[in-house]
Amino acid sequence: MRIAAGVILIIAAVINLFAALGYLASGALVGGAGKLTNMVAEESKKQGRELTEEQKEQFAQINEASGKAGGSAGALMGFGVFLFVTVGTSIAGAVCLFRRKAAKFIIVAAALAIGAEVLSAVIVAVVLGLPLGFGKILFSALPVVGAILAIVGARQIMAANAVAAELPAPSVAAPM
Repeated sequence: MRIAAGVILIIAAVINLFAALGYLASGALVGGAGKLTNMVAEESKKQGRELTEEQKEQFAQINEASGKAGGSAGALMGFGVFLFVTVGTSIAGAVCLFRRKAAKFIIVAAALAIGAEVLSAVIVAVVLGLPLGFGKILFSALPVVGAILAIVGARQIMAANAVAAELPAPSVAAPM
């Protein structure tokens, strides 16, 4: 069970790695869209070209959309950084599961993996306003299952270490 939990945690870490890159890119895109349109308008004025009415309308729409989502840009990028931390702890937790060491760290890594999936569902549903689809549920279920198995594996490691510590010292037989 520990090996299965470790493998699932590594797979979840790879999924979270790509998700972190996506959240960072989304946050940068949302946060930088308004600035980009202002820079394009300034450069066109410097070159002596005026924007057409169609371009001005498109830039106004982009500025309006980025103004509405501007507050979520920081949340998206912050969550992307949190996912990078979760990637590292998940891989380290998997290694600890393989080596039968650091049961408390495994529990922390599993808790972070579960927390990352819960927060990602909240960000997708609340911040981005998107419905939770089957794909999101499926990709979130795998790390949660891996984290639950990791907690069970960590408990097994703790139980094995506790049993070894509580064994009585062997008694020496009396010579005959």
